[in-house]
Amino acid sequence: MDKKRGAEIEVKNLTVGYSGKIVLENLNFQVATGEIFCILGGSGCGKSTLLKHIIGLYEPIAGDILIQGDSIVQADEQHRREIMRRFGVTYQGGALFSSMSVAENVALPLEEYTRLTPKEIAATVEEKLRLVDLAGFGDYMPAELSGGMAKRAGLARALALNPKLLFFDEPSAGLDPITSAELDRLLMRLRDRFGATIVVVTHELDSVFTIADRIIMLDKQTKSIVANGPPALLRDTSPNEKVRAFLTRDGLKAAGTGGRA
Repeated sequence: MDKKRGAEIEVKNLTVGYSGKIVLENLNFQVATGEIFCILGGSGCGKSTLLKHIIGLYEPIAGDILIQGDSIVQADEQHRREIMRRFGVTYQGGALFSSMSVAENVALPLEEYTRLTPKEIAATVEEKLRLVDLAGFGDYMPAELSGGMAKRAGLARALALNPKLLFFDEPSAGLDPITSAELDRLLMRLRDRFGATIVVVTHELDSVFTIADRIIMLDKQTKSIVANGPPALLRDTSPNEKVRAFLTRDGLKAAGTGGRA
């Protein structure tokens, strides 16, 4: 991590799991302000589980998670909700409410967390849709959108409260290569234009080498982080054969397959 930029997220001695089973243990890493940071690993290694702990949806077994210096683990419910308002999250498929229009979906956080007037909310929704190249699609229903458009609509909703911290769970899943590349460019534009810090869970190596400043790679067998650094550097020089194989597509099986992610 570039120490000059400071840490937007700090994960300290974190152990996570579910149903009494440890998935990952003793994790330590930081995400720098303004960084695009990717979480990689084979299926079942705990990528999405880790993400859900970072954003406060799950309670860890041990350890701490600091978001902009505040512990989301130790916070009471009111403080936790305040911390969660600082970031936006997009899920696989966009997670839009199917019975609401695109504009109504994007307006939800504004209606819940702000005192903006209906006119101000409508203007903000239009601004966010324009930002993700969906101007004119506010009246569409989610079922009328393509996969890429639905993901961008989900991103517009995540941007509604102007967060400087964004989380993405498999943003390119199910997209064709051209649409995936367009989404990559959008993420980089958000980072460059607004100074956003972006955390991405992904298995798409093309996207990783395009957008990531730094990655961590999780390992199912050791339940730990086996690599931390710039992806190209790790691909070419990591002393861990499993890491090099994963990043060159030569040994994805070695990184662990099957099970819950």
